Amino acid sequence: MRNVVILGGGPSGSAAALMLLDAQLSVTIMERASFPRYRPGETLHPGVEPLLAKLGVWERLHAAEYVRHAGVWSKWGGSTRFVPYGEDDTGPWRGYQAIRKNFDHWLLQAACDRGATLRVDTSSQALLDSSNNVDGVTTAQGPIPSAYVIDCSGGARVLARQLHIPLIRYSPRLIAQYGYVNGCFDQPVPSICADQDSWTWIAQIEPQRIQWTRVCEVSNRLHSSWIPDALRHLTPEPSRCADVTWRMAKAVAGPGYFLAGDAAAVLDPSSSHGVLRAIMSGMMAAHLIIRQLVYGDAPVVCAETYQNWFTSWFQHDVEAMSHAYREARLFGFQT
Repeated sequence: MRNVVILGGGPSGSAAALMLLDAQLSVTIMERASFPRYRPGETLHPGVEPLLAKLGVWERLHAAEYVRHAGVWSKWGGSTRFVPYGEDDTGPWRGYQAIRKNFDHWLLQAACDRGATLRVDTSSQALLDSSNNVDGVTTAQGPIPSAYVIDCSGGARVLARQLHIPLIRYSPRLIAQYGYVNGCFDQPVPSICADQDSWTWIAQIEPQRIQWTRVCEVSNRLHSSWIPDALRHLTPEPSRCADVTWRMAKAVAGPGYFLAGDAAAVLDPSSSHGVLRAIMSGMMAAHLIIRQLVYGDAPVVCAETYQNWFTSWFQHDVEAMSHAYREARLFGFQT
């Protein structure tokens, strides 16, 4: 069987699909909602460029003409300073302020254009064999057997919840409040500023449209009408919130399945690596599935490789972010 089912068509699911399709594997993407859809997290780290080039979709990113930036203005435990991403012989590395609903849509469309089957079904869940191993998915139209299921369903954690995979938490409970304002903003952006209770991100994503995010402990959550002081002269749009507590699934791979993106782990967005992590984890899961289905690697080796890779990567980021938060004395992290 050379069919793979992916639960969720966001960046991790679409990236996995594109790699699998290049290996001539059959891919079915299950979605619970039609695209385009509302999603926060527009900042793309420069490291996304070589990944999208490998997936054969970098030209679409370049053609989108998103706002570019060479670094971030940071006030974090000290005075305000500009922190560049870096540079090479071609010049400074630049990130993107992507409009996520458009970015996600064209990435999913690229997978469909390449041959993935997209099915919108709100009732899909894992199909388990007699040993309780994942053997495909069930849908309203009937079962879809598959060699692997990749859970890329984000916070819904469709497969992870069904398999009762627990989450391990690495931080106090954190909440992100985020929204948009419209109008002219002439201060340096993107910027991140930490105070004693929170950090706030401000970035321009379109002409006359600014995105903001505030992350704090749940106990310090502000009223839904709050916006950063620097943006109060502009016209606000309704704000939203999300749970960004640092967490990782205890098992991110097993018999017949992988977890990728936010279905596997979540860190708060201060590092601006969320989309990058999602794409990398989807690609890694796909790579290991290809190793097993095309080249005959043992399934248990593939699962262990992914578990070790993901755990090492996540714990490294947790340590780095904990160090940064200790410097700013944020969220209970003390020096």
